[in-house]
Amino acid sequence: MSTRVTAAVDRALDDRQREATAEVERILDAAVTVMARTAPDAPRVSDIVAEAGSSNKAFYRYFAGKDDVILAVMERGVGIVVSYLEHQLAKEATPAGKVARWIRGALAQVSDPHLLSLSRMASTQLGRSTDRRLSDDDILAPLRWLLVEPVTALGGDDPRRDVDLVFGCTLSTMRGYLNAGQRPKRADIDHLVAFCLRGLGV
Repeated sequence: MSTRVTAAVDRALDDRQREATAEVERILDAAVTVMARTAPDAPRVSDIVAEAGSSNKAFYRYFAGKDDVILAVMERGVGIVVSYLEHQLAKEATPAGKVARWIRGALAQVSDPHLLSLSRMASTQLGRSTDRRLSDDDILAPLRWLLVEPVTALGGDDPRRDVDLVFGCTLSTMRGYLNAGQRPKRADIDHLVAFCLRGLGV
């Protein structure tokens, strides 16, 4: 195949990729809007399609069904939080500082009223889903991975368990605020940070 032909094919594929990405983003944004409007009831695919200005054919080109789009919304949300936490951790020079930043950054997601609302909404829909792929462990794993390096650097005897405990304590605290629809106070966040760091021997 000539260079010009290859370049033409590549341009066409790039255009299709951009169009597909934009269409998926519209559907995900529409899903968030519909979930907020129908909460605590589950969103309907027809409502998501209408909100996105799309079609059933387009929706099912990308998603197997309602659970699949909710999973995608959750995964996109986790990706945004991971990017935010990576930026926060990069500001710290010490492992202990990175762990503290991770905890504070994770809890910041329920400190913002808008994020609190979105998190409660998505968590409710996830809990109601019958799709066995929708596992908290799988969805939230990228958040947990961010703890591995700083916790391991602290030199504990069992860093894997240390990571699990810091992650578990923080996640449990987040869920408590989500379920109550409340925002954590600064003193509560400080206490959790100090508690986890003591457990890590800092």
